[in-house]
Formats: sequence, structure tokens, C-alpha cells
Amino acid sequence: MWEITEKNLYKHIYYCSTQDGCESTQITKESKMKYEAYHQVYSYTGYELDKLEEKNGTYYTESGEDILDLVNHAVEDTGKVPKEYKQQMKNWIHDLVSTMSVKGWNNVSDMTLSILYGKGGLKDMKQLISYQCDADNRKRAWYSVT
Repeated sequence: MWEITEKNLYKHIYYCSTQDGCESTQITKESKMKYEAYHQVYSYTGYELDKLEEKNGTYYTESGEDILDLVNHAVEDTGKVPKEYKQQMKNWIHDLVSTMSVKGWNNVSDMTLSILYGKGGLKDMKQLISYQCDADNRKRAWYSVT
């Protein structure tokens, strides 16, 4: 049996909802920004943004470190970002974090997940392009349904 986790569903809805022409009501610009802020900070620092203390336009760890300082060091040290784009990456993450701080984590909604379950498997709802998982398909591929 195919195991579906909340994380996989979230990534799937996020991916499908941002495709051209989808016009999904499951994700907004703000919820996308919240998703990106969380995942960029987590991928570079291992810290969960929603668990940190917010003040003065940024977030702080339990030991009082500014998360933006940790992001800066991590981006500088990573081999994932080419040298000529490191500053741009840091600026982008800074903008995400400061916007989340100003808006307030709990004041920005998360994505809404709307999935229909039936004999054929799972199907995304509330968007112009729908995607479905075929329960009989051994590869468990998601595909467009017209």
C-alpha cells in the first residue's frame, strides 16, 4: 500500500497549485511566502521558523542568535549556491523572514488542502487543473486530469 504523509501531500499540493493555469484556491501568495520562509530557513539552519521568538523584524533562537546571521553563514558556507548568487539568496531569505516577522506567523494562513478520495485514489480539488493519483498505478504517478 502506498503511504501518504502530510509532508508529501503538502509538497504535492504546493507543486500542483503553482503550475501555470491552475488558478488554485488552495494557496495564496502569502501562504507561498510562509512556506518558502520556513523551508529556506530550515534547509540552511535546521531551525523551524515557527518555533523561534519573533522580534524586531527577525526571529531568534533560544540562545539569542539572530536567525538571519545563521542563514548568512550557512549560505556562505554552502556549495549549493554559486558564489555570484550568494548575496541574492541571502537577500531573498532576509525579505521572506522580515515579511513574516512583520505580518506575524499566525496572521498568515497556511495552504488549504482539499483532496477527494474515491475508488480511483486521491484527486486535488478547488483548482482549474486537477491532478489525480491512480490507485492501480504501480508507479503512483500524479497526472493531469482533463
